[in-house]
Amino acid sequence: MDYRKEHNGLLTFVEHWNIVIVGVIAVIAIRGANFFMRLSGTPWLWFFFAAFALMIFGGGLISYAKLPVYRSGRFFTFGRKSVPVQLQAAYRWGWRMFLFGVVLSLCLLLSKP
Repeated sequence: MDYRKEHNGLLTFVEHWNIVIVGVIAVIAIRGANFFMRLSGTPWLWFFFAAFALMIFGGGLISYAKLPVYRSGRFFTFGRKSVPVQLQAAYRWGWRMFLFGVVLSLCLLLSKP
């Protein structure tokens, strides 16, 4: 494809190096899956505690950010725009931590008992 001068960055890179990018991501995913498949014993417990700590701390940040919304009587609101502006960063970081903990917990399902 021919792109104009202002679009020669990322689009051209992805066009020419697409197979390499996919290959690198596949290798990283396979190595990560192998790591979690071999995980057992004490390291498994540390990952388990870390995953639950991330989920609890993330849930706490989400609750902290949503508390003014709940106090105003709005209980079924979703998304970042329902949170006051000064607490939106805490809301986003809460969701990031919570979802990272969930992903880590799902990766622990790959391990042997």
